[in-house]
Amino acid sequence: MQSIKELLIKEGFITFPEDSNIINAERAFFGYRAVAWIREQAIEPKFDLHAYLVALTYYKLGMADLKLEDGELLYRYNGHKRTGDAIDELSENNSQPLGEFHRPDEIAHYQKESSTREADQHSQPSEPDE
Repeated sequence: MQSIKELLIKEGFITFPEDSNIINAERAFFGYRAVAWIREQAIEPKFDLHAYLVALTYYKLGMADLKLEDGELLYRYNGHKRTGDAIDELSENNSQPLGEFHRPDEIAHYQKESSTREADQHSQPSEPDE
């Protein structure tokens, strides 16, 4: 098994730009904590490893925020992607609020509300034209 430092380098959390004595490790420190937490939890039979790895990937790309709170790793998709020093929005029409942090293996609260509203709109009979 690789050390977490080796894994962070391999997965691009830590980079070494050419012709520079600088190490780019902007998201590596929290990434280290998240990977350690995921490894501890992965032994649980019902742990959804895939959901947490996707969340970690989005975090690495700058497309999500992660935090540890009350022994849980929580996730919030932010819809942005870091490209170099700039942040590009993935969708110019994205007016969705960021929502609250949630476990990666759960649907976000605002997504549940949106799905419920859409289902309600489709299930209501339309009124006849007068």
